[in-house]
Amino acid sequence: MNVLTRRLVSGAAAAVVCLGPAASPASAAPPRPDPAAIAGVVRANLGPARLPGVAVALVKDGRVLHTGGYGHDARGEPVTSRTPMRIASLSKSFTALAVMQLVEAGRLGLDDPVMRHLPEFALADLRAGRITVRHLLDHSSGMSDTTYPEATLPQPDSLRQAVADLRHARLAAAPGVRHDYHNPNYWVAARLVEVVSGVPFADQLDRRVFTPLRMTSTVTVGNWRDPVPRLMDGHNRFLGLTWPRTEPDRFVAGSAGVVTTADDLARWLALHTRDATSAVLSRRGLRELRRPSAPDGRYALGWDNPDTYGGPRQITHPGSSFTSTATMVLLPDTGYGIALMSNSRMPLEADVEAVMEDLIALTRGSSGAGAPLPLAFVADLTALAAALSVAAAGAVKARRARLWARRRAGAARWRTALRLVPYLLPLPGFVFLPRLLELVTGGRDVTFVLLSHIWPTLLATAGLTAATGLLVLAARIRALLRQGGAGHGGSPPGRAQPEARAS
Repeated sequence: MNVLTRRLVSGAAAAVVCLGPAASPASAAPPRPDPAAIAGVVRANLGPARLPGVAVALVKDGRVLHTGGYGHDARGEPVTSRTPMRIASLSKSFTALAVMQLVEAGRLGLDDPVMRHLPEFALADLRAGRITVRHLLDHSSGMSDTTYPEATLPQPDSLRQAVADLRHARLAAAPGVRHDYHNPNYWVAARLVEVVSGVPFADQLDRRVFTPLRMTSTVTVGNWRDPVPRLMDGHNRFLGLTWPRTEPDRFVAGSAGVVTTADDLARWLALHTRDATSAVLSRRGLRELRRPSAPDGRYALGWDNPDTYGGPRQITHPGSSFTSTATMVLLPDTGYGIALMSNSRMPLEADVEAVMEDLIALTRGSSGAGAPLPLAFVADLTALAAALSVAAAGAVKARRARLWARRRAGAARWRTALRLVPYLLPLPGFVFLPRLLELVTGGRDVTFVLLSHIWPTLLATAGLTAATGLLVLAARIRALLRQGGAGHGGSPPGRAQPEARAS
């Protein structure tokens, strides 16, 4: 059952409840989720066909109710609430808060042009002068993967270099016109933090955010390959099985570089559910971070406000590295905050979404929908079965190439050529697979390296299909050439040669 269906079913159930007898005041507030219920939800989604390891944090009104780890890491060691994990794009909310701290200190304004405080910021587009700090944080600057495919370009080695590399980029839209999720927006924001504060970005986060919040096991890195004590790479699914994989090189400073634990992420959620002025930011500043300002009407400053299809209002943000997945949700109507970290990146993230949906259901007094069909596992097996079927059929066609060529004898050459074209088409389909998938991702940059981690089975399937097509094509062309050679200097097919006379 997919997420939309689960929400529709939950909504229908809620409607039925509302039509029943009125609840008594004592039962108006659902009981708080207990650790056993949380463990039951998570463990139902663990296993060989699902998720290897998961860490969870649950808070309410600024108080930590539960943190825990379940399953195992890539070495087979148990995941705990103190296991470091990459949270990828959840890091953007930390960068946005660091910027807001400078706003409250009077060092810059959200609607100031970026170039006023960061003169080194320049693009190959005159409209770049109109990009404001807010445009960076809500991804409405006009920068986009379609004009600057950052994942396929050489990776910078510092925030200074990342900003300098943008000088050849053009805008996909005028600033403030549309929302285009683009990691370099947060590279520029992080560089802005270190230039205005005069402190390296990682040090600024540590001094002004992590330390005051007592997030003692949290760091931010510039590249996913940077060493972090006790941090393990995660998993991918290949041929229906989950395998440990190495996290590739990727520049992530400001956009996706935070490494943390469930215990520490609970403190981050506590800050955002307390709805009060804290040591790191005022109540007004925290609310401004979560207020939608992007043209899509949803994205705020490092946070998203998605349509929940009739479910409880949410303020959230997902994140994925090549081998891990994370998500956090604030439920402002009830004061809950939930964070979920998984040490795997699957073809479909339905299992991770299912865990979060059921944890949200627990906060509403429901047991949730239970473990759904393991879609990533099914998708892998389906792709594998399709590839093997194509390969088997191709092998049969290649073996029968000579028979096929004899049947085509005498046919017009253009008709024969047209019959060969379908076997050539899988090759450009494989070569341009990342570009085709970008149509699905809304223009987000897709690479073969990313595909080899997100869905290696799909990549292998596409490659096997292309190779099978080339095999059949080569076999039939070879058979046609042999058929043509046999026709020169010999008798037409089916006519016997005259017997030689005795001398």
